Amino acid sequence: MPENVETTAAEITQGKGTSRRHFMGYLGLAGAGTALVACNPAPTPKPMTAAEKQDLEILNYALTLEYLEADFYNQFTGNGVNASKLSDPQVKQYAKEIAAHENSHVAALKQTILNLKGTPVAKPTFDFSPLIGNKPINDELFLALAATFEPIGVRAYLGQVARLSNPELIAVAGAIHAVEANHVSAVQELRVKLGHNKNALRQTDIAPQSVAKPTSLAAGDFDADYSPTPTALWKELTMAQVLEIVKPVIK
Repeated sequence: MPENVETTAAEITQGKGTSRRHFMGYLGLAGAGTALVACNPAPTPKPMTAAEKQDLEILNYALTLEYLEADFYNQFTGNGVNASKLSDPQVKQYAKEIAAHENSHVAALKQTILNLKGTPVAKPTFDFSPLIGNKPINDELFLALAATFEPIGVRAYLGQVARLSNPELIAVAGAIHAVEANHVSAVQELRVKLGHNKNALRQTDIAPQSVAKPTSLAAGDFDADYSPTPTALWKELTMAQVLEIVKPVIK
């Protein structure tokens, strides 16, 4: 894997909002749901410590990946641009349920950041066409992309959790990881059921990276075929690795 070198959001964005040019400090950690909202704001108006600032940077990092995941699933539900492309009832239901989870994560992370006296990063504009290419947009493609995004979230979280200092945020970290890991297993089980997963016994701790190119961060080298229960211990992704992976879908 590439060298584990972290870059803070403050260093990358220089205090500016999120865009294709300035988003780079905010892509990674998966959200945990409404439990995050319970995190208490600072008890006094004293200046933030370096650790408190880092916690907020990580939360905004998490928020941007949740924006990405929510945007992806929203495109396949309700009035989304690709909602009519799904045909299997169970695929539609999975899209709806996971979209609800991701939208809940966005709301919870934004509120938590506000509670901690921070400012939620603005939502970037996402374009998933580089991942779709000329492939037909259907159930199979949707599930393959979901099987790509979800383990990235799981592993991105693992790359940041040790940097959190707020005990309440650390306590909810297990919930963050569990939700995204549940998505991984659910999507892969459905892919197996529908005959889309061609290697359902493959064990891997680096999904969606492949056996052939295990260190590549290019989506074209990824392999979405792996077991619904792929590993006993996931390997983390660093912030820099995640940024490289998601860069093509940020306008």
